Amino acid sequence: MSEFTPKGLVFCVSGPSGVGKGTIIAELRKITPSIIHSISVTTRQPRPGEMDGIHYYFRQPDEFQQMMAQGEILEHDSYCGNFYGTPRKPLIEATEQGRDVLMDVTVPGSLAVMENFPDAITLFLLPPSFTELRRRLTKRGTENPEVVEKRLQKAREEIEKARLFQYVVVNDDIQITARKILSIAEAERCRYERMAGVEKLIMSK
Repeated sequence: MSEFTPKGLVFCVSGPSGVGKGTIIAELRKITPSIIHSISVTTRQPRPGEMDGIHYYFRQPDEFQQMMAQGEILEHDSYCGNFYGTPRKPLIEATEQGRDVLMDVTVPGSLAVMENFPDAITLFLLPPSFTELRRRLTKRGTENPEVVEKRLQKAREEIEKARLFQYVVVNDDIQITARKILSIAEAERCRYERMAGVEKLIMSK
């Protein structure tokens, strides 16, 4: 009997801008290098230090529309005047190979992924306080006060949707938050529906 190889997990990490999604994903990949970070496509301009194909696939609006028309985008959303989307092909290839995929997506993006991948694990990151979220956004220094206020207003709306997610984790400490997420992943990996058939392999040995 062939070796048992379950499909990889699709892990959607969402939360308001400034909550630390990118930082947490980087920490998770440092702890577990085999985890793949799904790179999103966006029409926004790169921030200082961001590189195409590493942080995002930066595309012009007309290029993004063409990808959508060709069915290359799994889910998409608009945020503060820019489009964000998830390329379909890399996600499917990774999970079929048994690789886990971390997705840094908007709240509506996670909900769309749930429709296309019903077994996707959805996690909402919360800041320890709204005051701390404001501090993080301001400290980033990449946007003017007007844009920061717009992001905070959007954050209020997004936090109201945390109840739609399977898991909620408060991101107060990077290492602790990462360990909690890895614990969730291990528990999900042990669900019978993900391990169905493994008992036959055990009995054949």
